[in-house]
Amino acid sequence: MAIELYPSSFRCDCGHDSYFFENTVREMKNMSIHKRVRLSDSEDNKHTIIFFQGKAIEIICPQRGTCTITDSQ
Repeated sequence: MAIELYPSSFRCDCGHDSYFFENTVREMKNMSIHKRVRLSDSEDNKHTIIFFQGKAIEIICPQRGTCTITDSQ
């Protein structure tokens, strides 16, 4: 299961970790209160984090497709 690693990282089901600045994740959560927003990492194995209603809800993985974020650490 995909998880959010406090304060600003995410781990996909495939084992890939995406690291972002805390302010970036905070801004994405604020922007996502009324609409879905996307945040992608810049690595070759590009993963995209989807935010909605103020929280990260899923990761789009190039290997496994859509992975729901079910846990936060």
